[in-house]
Amino acid sequence: MPVKKTPAQKAAALCLVLLPMLIFGFIFQKYALNIPHWDDLAVRNSLVSFLSTDSLAEKFKVLFAQHNEHRIFLTRVFALLVYQLTGTLQLKWLMVLGNLALAGLLLVFYKVSVRYKLSLWALVPVSFLLFLSSLYENVFWGMASVQNFWVILLAFLSFYFLVFSYGKSNPGYLTLAIVLCFLGVFTSSNGILIPIIGIGLLAFQKRYRELGIWAGAAVVFLFMYFFNYTKPPGNNAGIDFSAPGTLFKGLMAVLGSGLDVSFIAPGKRLDVPMTTGVLLLVIIGLFTLQVLFRKYNINQRNNDLFLLACVAFLGITCAGIVAGRLSYGIEVLLTSKYKINSILLLCLAYLILLNSVNEATRTQFIRLMIAGTIVFHFYTYLAEYQNISFLHRERIADQFKIQHSDKLMPTSGIYAQLQHPAPAFYDALLPQLVAGGDSASIKPGVLETETTYIITDNSAGILNVSAPDAGQYFVLRSAKAVYLFASRVATPATRPVKDYLNFGFLFGNQLKTSSFVTEFLRFYIQSGNYQLGMVRVENGTAKVTWTSRFILIKALKKQEIKQNW
Repeated sequence: MPVKKTPAQKAAALCLVLLPMLIFGFIFQKYALNIPHWDDLAVRNSLVSFLSTDSLAEKFKVLFAQHNEHRIFLTRVFALLVYQLTGTLQLKWLMVLGNLALAGLLLVFYKVSVRYKLSLWALVPVSFLLFLSSLYENVFWGMASVQNFWVILLAFLSFYFLVFSYGKSNPGYLTLAIVLCFLGVFTSSNGILIPIIGIGLLAFQKRYRELGIWAGAAVVFLFMYFFNYTKPPGNNAGIDFSAPGTLFKGLMAVLGSGLDVSFIAPGKRLDVPMTTGVLLLVIIGLFTLQVLFRKYNINQRNNDLFLLACVAFLGITCAGIVAGRLSYGIEVLLTSKYKINSILLLCLAYLILLNSVNEATRTQFIRLMIAGTIVFHFYTYLAEYQNISFLHRERIADQFKIQHSDKLMPTSGIYAQLQHPAPAFYDALLPQLVAGGDSASIKPGVLETETTYIITDNSAGILNVSAPDAGQYFVLRSAKAVYLFASRVATPATRPVKDYLNFGFLFGNQLKTSSFVTEFLRFYIQSGNYQLGMVRVENGTAKVTWTSRFILIKALKKQEIKQNW
């Protein structure tokens, strides 16, 4: 018989559930920037097209237009909402809307835990997994946060209302599931799995009247999705079935990518995710057999059926990622933007295992998972700190290139209204960066390859990283152009975790450094003889140092890839 929890215990559990969200919010507020990244510009262009026409038909055409292999209707609607509220395309707001999907997923897991009659303590590990720093690529990218997080939330919600409308005479659940299905299909390409999995759910529940309604809606949605659909340019050739072993390894790596220990064990970068993927596959396989073939309580069965639908959506999505990206190398499959699928599979596997153990073991299992996920959450922050801080600095350098190197920042009209330059430390330094100055007796290392330059400054010391833009930037200045590049920080310890897991960094924001390294492609640099400079940013100040190193660059012409937006 379960022990009744006291109000104090419930309050403690609630605090632990909310704690990862607060940490996540603090990190987001510190590092998020209103600077467009890649597809954000496509969203901006769509918004311009929408606002520039008075035709209602044209407006709908813009909202549902194809973007690569996706229909990003929801992203465009959110962008329009942000514009209506702020008068511009405030990308930080778009990121907030996108990241709210994670809170929505936590709420879905809470509702499921209630159906399984689990205590609030059981939700703590889910929260610490959901709000991991390893999701940073999507978290700090307006377009991607909406597309990659919301399609999963919409899928889960659609399955939830579809499965649990079983035995209910009120058609509201089914109607809501269809609306959510529609939004999911037009949020990301893997949204087309929602109507297909929904057909399987209703057929399994033998709800043939609802199945007819759902199938009719599914046909309409899929017809709309593929109407005038064109294969995106630049896609790879497809799946190489001649190497099934590589495909299997790729799938296992994607399934288990959420458990990344490369920060402390670089040699296990692939081994641990692939092993985790195999374990998840075994758990999912056994669970699938149980749901499909075991006869047991109908309420419990529906609960499990919902989890199985979510697992199917994520699993097929992972298979699609392997099919579309494996040709670029198996390492690509481990990048941050795909980890949300693996992390959610870990959450679902946790619930599956939790409901497979007896009451006495369950409490110990929850405690073990709470301890493990708290440690992993903290470890992930240390592991991804460098990536998050570099991404922030890289965005600043990207804006400098648009604003001052290429001079492509819009200054008038609707484009200027939608894209304002974010304030940056380089605003006050611009006269120095353009004019140059006397050189110091410093010669950073320069390595030239066929297409890239790698610049290294071996400056050991202490860097105050209190400010998000703290770090070292490299400057290239010629008579015609100026470029700014963010650099990565290398720390002195053989295993970087030692330089982050210390009092100075954790409580004083003091990071030991051994060198600063940047790499850039020659495709994006004008030809010229460039003086190399460095900008040190910390403690709210920025100092420019010009070196005696000059780099003669001959630009390379990059072959343009056709886009469908």
